[in-house]
Amino acid sequence: DMVMALYGAPLDDADHAEHAVQTAVAMVEALGELNRGWAAEGRPTLGIGIGINSGEMIAGTIGSRQVRSYTVIGDAVNLGARLESLNKEYGTQIIISDATRRQLRTPRALRSLGSVVVKGKSVSVDIFEVVVESASATTTADGQSGMERQHS
Repeated sequence: DMVMALYGAPLDDADHAEHAVQTAVAMVEALGELNRGWAAEGRPTLGIGIGINSGEMIAGTIGSRQVRSYTVIGDAVNLGARLESLNKEYGTQIIISDATRRQLRTPRALRSLGSVVVKGKSVSVDIFEVVVESASATTTADGQSGMERQHS
């Protein structure tokens, strides 16, 4: 399942990239705490994959008279979703685009993952892992990390 969070609409947020990354880090840290407790109880742990991209998109109420929802659409949204799914391949938890990296104001531990061409595109995009030290993956009895278990 997936949750989409939006920063910068319907109200402007000059620090939308910073707020998105702060939220992602908080989510990974909170899940790390939960996983440690669950592992101590012998319960299964969970993994998380977060993709963050910054760019122009169309925001508004979309749908029919019967079913309407506030959402966003556009290439920038699609790239964020593609980055989320790349976490499985890279064994990471948070991947951001270079467009987001360039807007960050707070120094962060980032690891370059190189350039990728995502599905539906022909131009490569530079991507980066946001390194969250305090939330290392919990290893389960079968030797898999929470991320691997979620996406197996």
